[in-house]
Amino acid sequence: MKEYQQRQEAIKRYLQGEKVATIARSMGKSRKWLHHWIKRYKESSDAPNWFEDESKAPKKTNSTLEAETEQQILLIRNDLMNEKMAQIGAISIQYECERRGIKPPPAVWTINRVIAKHGLSKQVAVQKSPKDYPDLFWHTHQMDLIGPRYIKGDGKFYSINLIDVTTHSCFVKAVRTKSSEGIVQAIASFWQTHGMPDALQMDNELAFRGSNRYPRSFGSVVRFALSQGVAPVFIPVKEPWRNGIIEKFNHTYQKRFLQMNTFKSLDDLSAREQSFTDFHNSHHRYSSQGHKTPNEVRALLLPPIYYNGTVHLAALKPRLEIKILLTKGCVYYIRFIRSDLKLYLPNETFTVIPELKYSYVVAEINIENHCLVIRQNNELKQLFHYPIDAINW
Repeated sequence: MKEYQQRQEAIKRYLQGEKVATIARSMGKSRKWLHHWIKRYKESSDAPNWFEDESKAPKKTNSTLEAETEQQILLIRNDLMNEKMAQIGAISIQYECERRGIKPPPAVWTINRVIAKHGLSKQVAVQKSPKDYPDLFWHTHQMDLIGPRYIKGDGKFYSINLIDVTTHSCFVKAVRTKSSEGIVQAIASFWQTHGMPDALQMDNELAFRGSNRYPRSFGSVVRFALSQGVAPVFIPVKEPWRNGIIEKFNHTYQKRFLQMNTFKSLDDLSAREQSFTDFHNSHHRYSSQGHKTPNEVRALLLPPIYYNGTVHLAALKPRLEIKILLTKGCVYYIRFIRSDLKLYLPNETFTVIPELKYSYVVAEINIENHCLVIRQNNELKQLFHYPIDAINW
């Protein structure tokens, strides 16, 4: 007799008045088994298939909780799509969940799953870099200065933004002016907490490189980096995508921090910067990092060398008489050589050999040897005498 038939026979005998113990014993079943099917029969006697097995799938899954989360994700996604120039990806949705007080915010993979489920996935075009673009250092920090931005009733400000290319850990510091003093303090703060890189890569902002009047003297930013054995690298003029990681982060900073909050003053903004960077470093997941957060990537790496000196205090002149000396190291400029065969450095021009036309070169200024070395694909192509101005800042 099959299991289904046993269940029907047991209930038939029970309805005829036979005792539960007798039925169970004669059929080789437990009384618990029989009571289960008696209960099922009483609850579902009108159903012709009451004796069949019920689905073993959970009657209540996480779908109840996920349905609410899913609706929140879709609502936020729709709000972001209606906001001009806003990011609409999983990371942006996660930031918005945090801002709206949804705790804990849904994981990135959950957001992506919901987006894909509703057919909202967007294919991102991959930007390819020319194969001859120089790749100089393994561990690099990218830096940018954005602004001016304005706080109603308080005035303008700038933001010094830094990011570790290896871990994607970020740092932001709002300042009132573009002075090199503030920039040096920001770099020092980042290096004190996240360690020092091999190179500090930036655009050709005057506050980064120094002085137009004395282009060979270099400013406090370059001097501070060199004093710590960090190589300053200046990307090609008008090619901001060469600092692509910090540029993308700048967009996130603008949309997810500046535009999502109202600040009373620069002090108010500065007080909230740490929460923003902490959230980014603990929640923002990058595909290039295996979808790990910056903090998770840092935990997997060997401890870096942290800055713990006082050299950066020299930038606070004239309050201190200490100077950041310029004695050794190399400063790097990456440039594209066009048909005029001109290498353009700040307020200076050099004519290079025809072989370098229509290619990227690295102009390496050696402080100690007073020379300018031109390299292409790591090969030395040209050498110029380059006296360094003996000016202390």
